[in-house]
Amino acid sequence: MGMALYASMVLGLVMMTGLGAGVFLAFSDFIMRGLQRAEAGAGAMIAINQVIFRSIFLTGFMLTTPVAAGLAIWAPDGVSDEVRALIGAGAVIYGVLVFGLTAVRNVPLNKQLEASGGEASVWGRYLRVWTVWNHVRSVGAIMAFGLFVLAFARLI
Repeated sequence: MGMALYASMVLGLVMMTGLGAGVFLAFSDFIMRGLQRAEAGAGAMIAINQVIFRSIFLTGFMLTTPVAAGLAIWAPDGVSDEVRALIGAGAVIYGVLVFGLTAVRNVPLNKQLEASGGEASVWGRYLRVWTVWNHVRSVGAIMAFGLFVLAFARLI
């Protein structure tokens, strides 16, 4: 792999994590509060959770950790250990705080909400707990984004 391709792939990580951080932050900042106020907020959230499986967002979400780990391990000659470490740290943070939390916290809550049909008691707990974990995902995505930006800046 040449340096130009490598730098382009790191730039791709920057873009995907930046976009993902924006999505998570939007949910934490205003989407969940809007859904809470909406008469059919629980139903809307169930619908969002169903359509996300066929989204461009999910592709980037799923590929970020393995691509970043691969770029940290396999780098062309001339890539510094610092760049590899920044990318590796970003991969770990994204893998644990974004992908991992999604799998063990947010997705199970999504399934509970859907199984309940949006029942008011489940929805009330969901709003509180899901949003707290989403705040953590937002911070993780922002941290990974920053590390990938730093790595890219050192490549150019």
